[in-house]
Amino acid sequence: MVNQQFATAVHVLTALAFNRKDLMSSDLLAQSVNTNPVVIRRLLSLLTKASLVTTTRGKSGGVKLSKDPNQINLKDVYLALSPVDPMAPREKSPLKECPVSCSMYSIMTKVSVGTQKATLKYLESQKLSDLIKKIPKS
Repeated sequence: MVNQQFATAVHVLTALAFNRKDLMSSDLLAQSVNTNPVVIRRLLSLLTKASLVTTTRGKSGGVKLSKDPNQINLKDVYLALSPVDPMAPREKSPLKECPVSCSMYSIMTKVSVGTQKATLKYLESQKLSDLIKKIPKS
């Protein structure tokens, strides 16, 4: 199963940036994402710890961005979720008689590191302010 946490977090933050003037509830954000409010609240907890959002409890509470959309890039979001490296090399002991088996950990470590660096560089170039410009105003 593909982890949709990053895409959901970006959706939530983009909605908050788009509706910057208003506090938004987890229920309203869940409707926008078409998911359960519990999923949104779990994400908001991680985003709050990363200082990307601020939450206010209570009847008139809600959530808002902690920073200007120009100051939040997708790398910040990605790192806030503490993702597991999807390309991490296998930790199994190699078969000593097999040169492929003995080489794969080193090979895949380099692939993983290169992919992670490229991903983070690209995500750093994408700001929330760029995303909200792509949403048509109604």
